[in-house]
Formats: sequence, C-alpha cells, structure tokens
Amino acid sequence: MITSLTQHWGFMRIIRLVIGGYALFEAIRASDVLIGIMGTVLLGMALFNVGCGAQGCGVPIPRNKNSSHEEVTYEEIHSK
Repeated sequence: MITSLTQHWGFMRIIRLVIGGYALFEAIRASDVLIGIMGTVLLGMALFNVGCGAQGCGVPIPRNKNSSHEEVTYEEIHSK
C-alpha cells in the first residue's frame, strides 16, 4: 500500500491531486456536498493511482502465443 502511494507519480496523477484538493477545499468552504464528493473521488484516484489514463479505459489483451482457433460450422436452413 505504501509503495502505491509513493511510486509512479506522473503528470495526470499530480493534476488529479491538485484539482481534487482544490475541489474538496472549496466544498468545505461553501458547504457543497456534490463538489465534496467529486473532490473526494479525484483525491482517491490520485492517492491510490486508479482510474483511466491518457489511453482510455480498457481491458488488457492477453498475450498468449498458443491461441487455438476452433473451426465453426454453420448449417444452412431454408424456409418453405
């Protein structure tokens, strides 16, 4: 857990931290719950390094070189 907080600080992670901190500060100052939720989410994303990056969200493609392709057979059906 400590390593995820101290490593891999990139530009977008710092921007999330700054914007989330500012939003949380303004939410406390203005007593605004919606902005507070947004600030908390952004701070959590920055601190725990979760969320989508510049390439967008996606599931990584498995890199199995031994992928077997099964032959699919189709049966043609005719209507009367």
